[in-house]
Amino acid sequence: MTLTLLMRSSTSQLNGRHFQVFVVVMRSRGLGEAALKLGITKAAVSKSLGLLQRETGVELFARRGGRLQPTAAAHQLLPRAEQVTQHLEWALEEAAALRQGASRTVTVAAHTPSLIALLPGAIQRMQRTHPEVNVCMRAATPIEVLRQVAHHEVDLGVTNPPAPNTISAIQLCKRKTISEDLLVVALHKHHPLVAKPMVRPEDLAGHLVIALPEESPTSVLVRATLQEAGIKLKTGVVASTSMGVCALVHRNVGVGLINPMVLSTGVFSDIVTRPFRPRIDLQTEIYCSSLKELSNEALIFYRYIEEIAANRDMNTELLPVSLKPT
Repeated sequence: MTLTLLMRSSTSQLNGRHFQVFVVVMRSRGLGEAALKLGITKAAVSKSLGLLQRETGVELFARRGGRLQPTAAAHQLLPRAEQVTQHLEWALEEAAALRQGASRTVTVAAHTPSLIALLPGAIQRMQRTHPEVNVCMRAATPIEVLRQVAHHEVDLGVTNPPAPNTISAIQLCKRKTISEDLLVVALHKHHPLVAKPMVRPEDLAGHLVIALPEESPTSVLVRATLQEAGIKLKTGVVASTSMGVCALVHRNVGVGLINPMVLSTGVFSDIVTRPFRPRIDLQTEIYCSSLKELSNEALIFYRYIEEIAANRDMNTELLPVSLKPT
């Protein structure tokens, strides 16, 4: 069934508040509960629903057994009404920030490799070209990065793509690949595997491999590759992040299979890397909400992250991006 709302734009009395009331009613067990959530009377809720039905010309509720029950049309309208409500909340938040003279802020969530290799350079550019903009950076796992983007807790997310069918939040995100790297084997400089020009799955047999959490996108790829090769690794040490893996490899606790971006700063002087074969491609993606437009500041920072990713192996002079007047 297709739901068409016939609205007279010049005379309609509807506004975002009416859709907000409708959404709360749909998410409540009755008008009384909805009224409590909204801080208004049941009569005011009924009046708002009545106006919404009259103005749209669509029956949204029917009374059955003395209770209002949503119609099929109401369920079909709900996703759009939720979008209207969300945009209303964003507009109110923006107005409050303008009223209070709040500083403009861009919030970014990132997992360890991109947090180390990409974000510092992008932040430096933002500080140099737009010092009035604050950047708030959060370290998070790939799954948590996507959840925060989908729930609009952050403006941008930078991470590996998740394993297929592991997270529904990705459906609420726009994504773009900004970097592609090959997984490497991280070794202490005195580890015996350093003598090999490249490391294969069978070479890891008998050596302690420091693992990342099972749900890590890198772990999923490594596990599939090793299973295909018929190799079962000696594990027992799990680090929550690739930085933790490097810290343990630095102390010669074991071997790490990591994204080389983690070592881009050279802070772990005792770690050397070797190529891993068969090749495991690691992509880094940048995410933003598919429902909410980026602010001008967030869009500029998005572009800076893209450019840092594209030029991190080059000595390319990057030009500033200008803010539009606000």
